[in-house]
Amino acid sequence: MKILMCNKFHFIHGGAERYLFDLSHGLQDAGCEVMDFSMKDPRNLESKYQEFFVEKSDFVNPLHGGFFSKVMAAANFIYSHEAKRKVESLIERYRPQIAHVHNIYHQVSPAILEVFKKRKIPVVMTLHDYKIICPNYKLFVRGRICAQCRGQKYFHCLFNRCIKDSLPASFLGMVEAYTHAFLKSYVAVDLFIVPSRFTYEKMLESGVPRTKLILLPCVVDLSVFSRRYEVGKYLLYFGRLLVEKGLLTLLDSLKDLPDVHLKIIGDGPFLAELKGLLKKRGLSRVEVLGHCSREGLDKFLRDALCVILPSEWPEPMGLVIHEAFAAGKCVIASSVGGIPELVEDGVNGMLFEAGNPEDLGRKIKYVIAHPDQARQWGENGALKVLQQGDHKAHVAQVKEIYCRLLSSRPMPQE
Repeated sequence: MKILMCNKFHFIHGGAERYLFDLSHGLQDAGCEVMDFSMKDPRNLESKYQEFFVEKSDFVNPLHGGFFSKVMAAANFIYSHEAKRKVESLIERYRPQIAHVHNIYHQVSPAILEVFKKRKIPVVMTLHDYKIICPNYKLFVRGRICAQCRGQKYFHCLFNRCIKDSLPASFLGMVEAYTHAFLKSYVAVDLFIVPSRFTYEKMLESGVPRTKLILLPCVVDLSVFSRRYEVGKYLLYFGRLLVEKGLLTLLDSLKDLPDVHLKIIGDGPFLAELKGLLKKRGLSRVEVLGHCSREGLDKFLRDALCVILPSEWPEPMGLVIHEAFAAGKCVIASSVGGIPELVEDGVNGMLFEAGNPEDLGRKIKYVIAHPDQARQWGENGALKVLQQGDHKAHVAQVKEIYCRLLSSRPMPQE
């Protein structure tokens, strides 16, 4: 089976890429040929197909520069003709039988879906966020969960300045959403894989047909993690450094915990501001360690007391939880999005009210005071991820989805 994997980043940018690479390697081990389509970037992993990647674009500020560059950037942000041409060339040469789409927005754009539809190539799309129903992808703005754009009322994105609190960026996001709604771009997707019941329900509420949705929690290869149930000495946060990840809430929760040490692993737009806050508040017991390899993360997990996931946006699922459980560590997490489907309060960790530092502080104090309980919760968490099936079983399920779609339509001609 020949599969074309499409994602805008071809390096580890976040959980979506970790999942994508693990899935690709698993499919290759299962005898499939996996092709890549992405964006050029010096951080990219090597790919046989990189000549077809689109040119690097930075959409941190898509309206920066002169008039012509602004127009071109805005046009590509919404609909990339370059991506269409290049994916067409890749298909012409290598003849993939199925396309599996992940995060393609902006740098690649949903324009490529039109090519797959024309070529009669079945399309599977894994939803790592809410972009197909929410212009800012998070269902979250100014500290609150938001569903105002439900029913394609994307003008709320502009009125609320949902993207970077910027009127131009929010306008562009609104136009992008209306453009792909008008073009019916996502009609070309045969099946959406959703990672949690929460995400499943949000898609249904927004009008995605039930027949196009399949609930399949994302699983990463956990074999790299060495399970260790002994409770350690510090709290651990790892993941992207973003405001919506609740890092301010986490810092605020430590004000009455002067002896608690916290290690923060990851990178992202909030890194510089985070370091400035630590310096300003004199939080010397908080270490920001930057990006870390999987093997390095395993070492930090071994000596952690527990993992904190303080997200304020409704995470579709949270692969961080899987990795923490795989290492035998309990998790203290906010009760939003798909997180409570993994973290069971009083079973494998504790849940707290998102954005409430006092509540989080109380839960941290409890875990510190009850190390035997933390150990038991870590064991229960490990059992949960084992019961959900290993990575090979997940790959087999995805491959079965491909086979089902291929059997329902003619194969692309060689």
